[in-house]
Amino acid sequence: MNYIDQSGLYALEDILVDLAKKNIKIALVNIPNQPLLMMERIGIIPDLVPISMIFDDFKECTNWIQKNVKVIIS
Repeated sequence: MNYIDQSGLYALEDILVDLAKKNIKIALVNIPNQPLLMMERIGIIPDLVPISMIFDDFKECTNWIQKNVKVIIS
């Protein structure tokens, strides 16, 4: 998304809060400046999504996942 308005921002925040309550790690990739600034302004970043979980591209993100996420098959 290139732009996000306030209603979209709060909807995103609600989703991220629900995921955080379930201990689901959240990674964001290639966030344009406007949404990034809006997410920082209301505290989504870094309160719900730490700076360390924001990646420039999918390759960087998948590299992090491969190094840090265990797959549990039940």
